[in-house]
Amino acid sequence: MFTPRQIPPEERLNRKQRVVVVLMNVLLLIELTISMYLGQQDPANLTVVFLKTFLPMCVVTMVASRIVVRRLQANVPARVE
Repeated sequence: MFTPRQIPPEERLNRKQRVVVVLMNVLLLIELTISMYLGQQDPANLTVVFLKTFLPMCVVTMVASRIVVRRLQANVPARVE
């Protein structure tokens, strides 16, 4: 029914980029855990504490990871179609 899109070799992530993506995922899980822990300290304000802690950490992690992945991209000349 659906056929997977074939990604050309020059667009695939290299080994260093894959490490960054794995570390980003681990960091996001740690941030989620910390935010939930801090939120459960005050059950009446769990949502506010969670959002105030998780969202800024998440945004910083995602932006930093995106920048690092782009910097680690192989310098392959753009293909002309």
